[in-house]
Amino acid sequence: MKLQELFNPANQRRFAELIRPYCGTEPVRRLRQFAHHKKINRYDHVLLVSYISFALARRWRWDERAAARAGLLHDLFFTDCDNSWHLCMTHPETAAKNAEALTGDLTDKERNIILSHMWPAGRHLPRSREAWLVDMVDNYVTLLDMTDRSPKWSRKLDAVLAV
Repeated sequence: MKLQELFNPANQRRFAELIRPYCGTEPVRRLRQFAHHKKINRYDHVLLVSYISFALARRWRWDERAAARAGLLHDLFFTDCDNSWHLCMTHPETAAKNAEALTGDLTDKERNIILSHMWPAGRHLPRSREAWLVDMVDNYVTLLDMTDRSPKWSRKLDAVLAV
């Protein structure tokens, strides 16, 4: 399957319904200020992780809402990445706390997705197929980020959310 196959109008509409309420918030907008994987900003990274996770979950009839929301909020922390092991180990806890404060209704599944997205480097084991999915998609998008392939897709999602 090619990545472009996931970018169909029905997916884009549903994705926008699920995450648009969070994209306009100050904490999520603030992610644009932080470089991520040296090539893009953190907002573009989480947006693409969220969309791909959502689209695959939707295709497989999994929990698309949890994949979209947790994918968007998995890196909701406000410090620069200094490539330290300590940050890799602790930022999921910070992101989960910030996501709970932002949404007020984070589910146990969404919390686990956020906490386990760095597995096996992090301390939390993924406990649902959506958690495994977001973990793998996060790694995939990191490769796209580091090879300058993600900005094209992030711009496409920005256009979807602006509608």
